[in-house]
Amino acid sequence: MSLADEYGTDVEIYRRGGEVYADSRTGAPEPLLALLDEAGFTRSTRAIYTWHELPDGLPAVEEIRRCTLAAYLLLAADYQVVIAPSLYDGSRARVFVEELRSRGKVQTEST
Repeated sequence: MSLADEYGTDVEIYRRGGEVYADSRTGAPEPLLALLDEAGFTRSTRAIYTWHELPDGLPAVEEIRRCTLAAYLLLAADYQVVIAPSLYDGSRARVFVEELRSRGKVQTEST
């Protein structure tokens, strides 16, 4: 059972033993998995479980950037994500919202 299954979320992003993981729920749809791929995580599958990890050797700033991007991509697609506070940079919210808008993933109000 993944952490996402255990906690009833779509994705849990956390650090364990020096590695950064993004655990998705069992049977997560391909669009959810593709968003994690897009954010720079590496996908792994074993039996019925699929999870994502960040590549080894990334600077801490890059780990946080990729985790924060993953969280925003998932939230913009209406997935429920929980991210460890140490892997989230809220000061970059405006940057990521603008990036999502440019990708057409966030709708703006028409005036």
